[in-house]
Amino acid sequence: MKKILISMLALLCLTTACSKAENKPTPEPSSNPVISVVDLPVTQAPIAQPEFETTWALTSTDGYGILESTFSNIKIIMNSPGTEIFGVQTYHEGLPLIHGVTYHLSFDLSATIERPVEVFIMNVDDSAIEFTQMLTATENGTHYEFDIKIQGNTSWNGRLAFNTGAPTPETTYDYHEVTISNLILQEASDGPTEPNIKINQTGYLPNAQKKVVFPFDQGDCFQVIDANTNTVVYTAPILRKLYNESTKETTFYGDFSDFTTPGRYRLQSQLNGTSYEFEIQEDLYHNLLDQTVKMLSLQRCGQTLTADWAGAFAHEQCHTQIATIYGTDQQLDVSGGWHDAGDYGRYVPTGTKTVIDLMLAYQMNPHLFTDAIGIPESGNGVADILDEARVELEWLLKMQNGWGGVYDKVVTAQFPDFIMPDQDQAPLYIMQEMTTSTGDFVGAMALAYSIYQDIDPEFARRCLDAAKLSWDYLQSATLSVYTNPEGFSAGQYSDDNDTDERYLASAALYAATGEQKYLDSVKTIFQASADQLTGVQWKTMGSYGTYLMLKLSDVQNADSAFYQQLLSKLITDAEQVLNATSNDGYFVSLYSAYAWGSNADIANNGLILALANDIRANVNYVNSAADHLHYLLGRNSLNLSFVTNSGIHSPQHLHHRPASAANALLPGALVGGPDSALEDPVTQSMFNGDTAPAKCYVDDAESYSTNEVAIYWNSPLVALISAVENAN
Repeated sequence: MKKILISMLALLCLTTACSKAENKPTPEPSSNPVISVVDLPVTQAPIAQPEFETTWALTSTDGYGILESTFSNIKIIMNSPGTEIFGVQTYHEGLPLIHGVTYHLSFDLSATIERPVEVFIMNVDDSAIEFTQMLTATENGTHYEFDIKIQGNTSWNGRLAFNTGAPTPETTYDYHEVTISNLILQEASDGPTEPNIKINQTGYLPNAQKKVVFPFDQGDCFQVIDANTNTVVYTAPILRKLYNESTKETTFYGDFSDFTTPGRYRLQSQLNGTSYEFEIQEDLYHNLLDQTVKMLSLQRCGQTLTADWAGAFAHEQCHTQIATIYGTDQQLDVSGGWHDAGDYGRYVPTGTKTVIDLMLAYQMNPHLFTDAIGIPESGNGVADILDEARVELEWLLKMQNGWGGVYDKVVTAQFPDFIMPDQDQAPLYIMQEMTTSTGDFVGAMALAYSIYQDIDPEFARRCLDAAKLSWDYLQSATLSVYTNPEGFSAGQYSDDNDTDERYLASAALYAATGEQKYLDSVKTIFQASADQLTGVQWKTMGSYGTYLMLKLSDVQNADSAFYQQLLSKLITDAEQVLNATSNDGYFVSLYSAYAWGSNADIANNGLILALANDIRANVNYVNSAADHLHYLLGRNSLNLSFVTNSGIHSPQHLHHRPASAANALLPGALVGGPDSALEDPVTQSMFNGDTAPAKCYVDDAESYSTNEVAIYWNSPLVALISAVENAN
C-alpha cells in the first residue's frame, strides 16, 4: 500500500492514498495564473436550469401531426389523420423489457373529438408486439390501467407508442388534439430491477437544493411519493440529456428543491424508474457527522479501546514499543495518534491534513459539534471533535526533534497481517525529518494554538512554541524528499515540493501571532509561487494558507491589494471546481479521472467550495458543495453510499485490518471509491480498460485500491457535512 499521487486533469484534486503500486512522479504544478480582481465572478445568482425538452417523438407516414408536450402532458395536434391508424405515431424507445416481468401501465387519455387511439408495446430488436389495445378518447377523458407481462425476449430497446392516425382509409377527421397525461410505466411491485434513480440515500435538508440523476432516458417527468401514504405529492420535469464520459451513460436530472415538507419519500419516473426511500428533515446529517468523527476514535493507537465505547473494535494498548530512528541506534517514544488507514502506519503528512480539517470544521461551525458522540472524553465540556484532534496533535508533538525538524512517519518494515492492532509486535521505525512534514506540522500547531487557547491555554502555548521552533528550522532547511528504504513497503507519501507547506506554515503562524516576519514570508512565497498554492490534499496544502489569511481582518484593512490577490486565488480555485461540474452528469468535479482515493478528491473539492463560500458567500458554491456530498452519499453511478452505515446500500467489506480481524464493519468510514487504474488484483480481475472510470469499484476487503478507508479521507468529509448542514 505505497502512497501515490495521480494528477487530476489540471483540477484541484491531486489524489493521495494507500497503494501497492509503484510510486508515480509528482505532476508539474498548474500553470493557471491568478486571475485579477476584476475577473472575480460578479453574480452569485443560482445557475439557471436548462429548458425542458420532451424525450418523446412523433413520426408520420401518410398523416400529419405535431407534438407539443409539457413535462406532464403529451399533446398531439392532429392536422391530418392519413389513412391508417399508425399514420401518426407518438412513441418512446429505449425502455427495458425483461422477460417474465409484469409492467403496470397507467395514463389518462382525452381528445377534443371522440376517436380511437391505439396503444402498444413492442420489442424493437425483434419487432415482437408485447401488448396492444384499441382505446377510445373522449372530451371528458378516461383513465386506463394495464398489467403487461413480457412473454418474449428481454430487450433494452422497448417501444411504448400511441397511434393516432385514421382507423380506416374512409375515416376523416378535422383538426383536433389528443392528450395523454399522468402516464406511468413501472415494473410491478415484485419486479427484479433495483431502484435506478440516483439519490442521496441519507436524504435532503428541507430548504436545500434537491437534485436526482436518471442514468438513462426515463421519460419526461418524475414524481415524489410519500412512502407512508403512497400518494404523489410533487411532480417535476426530467431535464438535460448529457453523455457522461466518466460513467459511459446518457444521464438526465430532476430537481425537486421547491418541495420542502419533512417526511419519508421515494421517487418514480414516467418510464421504468424508481429510487430508494429517503428523508427530508432538518438536522438530517447530525448523526452522520458524529459517526464520521467517531470513526477517527476507532483508529486510535497506543491506548486501550474498551468495548463500552469501541464495541467490536476494542483492543489493548498497541504500538507502545520504543521506536528506532531509521539508520541510527537512537530510540524514542512515539506512541499515540491514529492509525492512518487500513494498516497501522502513522504519517505526519496525512495526520496534519486530518487535524487541520477537523479544526477548520469546528472553527466554521462550532454549534454542530457535540460533546456526546460516545468517546472516553465525552462529557468533559469540550467538543468531541477537538478532543479527537488533540489525540493526533499530542502524537505530532512527539514527532518533533530538538532542533525543530519533524520526522515523517512511524512504520513497520512490512504491512502486518489482518490482525488486531495490539497483536502487531513488529519493530517500529521512525523515518527521517522532512521539510514537507515540518511545514505541515507548523500549520497544524499554529492553528491548534488559535483553536485551543481558550480551552487549554497551556496546551495551546505548547503548540505555538513547537510551531515557532519548526518554522525557524525551515528557514535554513532545504527540500528533502522521502523514499522508502530498501526492504520497506510502508506508505511512501513522497512530496517533492515544499512551497505550499512553507506557505501554510507562515500563514498559520501569522494568523496565530500577527508577527510581521510571518506576513513577509507569506507575501514572498505567494508572489513567487501562487500557481503552486492550490489544494487541500496532504500533498497540496496551499488553499488552507490562503483561507487562513483571508479570515484576518487586519490583512484586508492593512493591505487591501494583497487581500484582493488572495481572494482572487481562492475564488479561482473554487471556480475551477465549479466549472468542472458543469458537464458532469452527477454534478461532481473529476471529469473522467477517477484515481485512487477518488472519493477523497470529491470531498476535498467540496471543501474548497465550502472554504470559498465562508469567505465570499455564493449560492452556487453552497449547491455544488452539497452536490459533492450527495455523490458520496449515493447519488452516483453505482447507486451506493460510500460511507459505511449510511443510506440503504453502503460498503460492507472494507480493506481494514481491525474490521477483518474482528469480522465487524467500521461505522462512519468513507471508502476510497472508484480507481480506473485498476491497482489491485481484485479490480484487475473484474474490470478492464473499457470499464467506465467511475464504475471501477468493488466492495471487497482485498480491493485495497478502492475499498480502503483513511483518516484523511474522513476528515474532509467531516468538514463538508458540517459546511453543507450549516449553509442550509
